[in-house]
Amino acid sequence: MKNYRLHNVMFPIWMLIFFPAMWLYVIPANFVIDSAVILLAAHFAIHRPVKEIWKKSILKVFVLGFLSDFVGAAFLFCGLYISGYLDFGTFFEDACNGPQSIGGFFVLLLAVAISGICIYFADYKISFGKLEIEDPEKKKLALIMALATAPYTFFVPLYW
Repeated sequence: MKNYRLHNVMFPIWMLIFFPAMWLYVIPANFVIDSAVILLAAHFAIHRPVKEIWKKSILKVFVLGFLSDFVGAAFLFCGLYISGYLDFGTFFEDACNGPQSIGGFFVLLLAVAISGICIYFADYKISFGKLEIEDPEKKKLALIMALATAPYTFFVPLYW
């Protein structure tokens, strides 16, 4: 079996394991980003009172966003693990080092899409499920959250 460097397979998971102090930066930054997206989307996209929506949904959005990122990262990790045994190309290997090939790029894009889809459904069904807004507004808010907070950092290698 080949030796692979895991640059970006589970960012921020690997980085957070190797640099535990990063949790002190990542968690508040993620909370601020989620808060900003909720506030801006509620104000500009659905024209609703932002304070009420934020208060009722931010913790769920925050936690479910992290869990959704882990789902995409698990896809990458499992794909890399399985590809080492089945030898079906270097797409997952290329994804480990950032998008070094078109195949690696599409593997990373698929991982981001998987996380984004998880964010959408988790926010729509759970985070915004009990809000007193119309169903199309919940869908719009969940879509904005998914597009704005998907883990695009999967595309950034940890070092060059």
